[in-house]
Amino acid sequence: MMMWSEYIIMAAQHSSGSATHWFRYLRKIVDKEISKEEIDDLYGNKLLTPFQRVSLKYAFLDGSPTREHILGLNKKANRNKISLVREKYENKSSKQ
Repeated sequence: MMMWSEYIIMAAQHSSGSATHWFRYLRKIVDKEISKEEIDDLYGNKLLTPFQRVSLKYAFLDGSPTREHILGLNKKANRNKISLVREKYENKSSKQ
């Protein structure tokens, strides 16, 4: 069985250069119980880019905008809002 720290290092290497891909990996682990020591060890790991280290740190910090964004990735889209936005832009483009 792979440990969380091993998974995160693999994810960091696989998603290097893509914030979207990195956040999708973080989405899978953000609600798992990972110790502060593990996070600190990963924060110092040179296999993670500076962006990955910082976003990992804040993904596990309660109330941080990064954590809220990542948790939001697990929520279903509100179809009513999507329809309203689509209608707004369709109306706007038909007036031009």
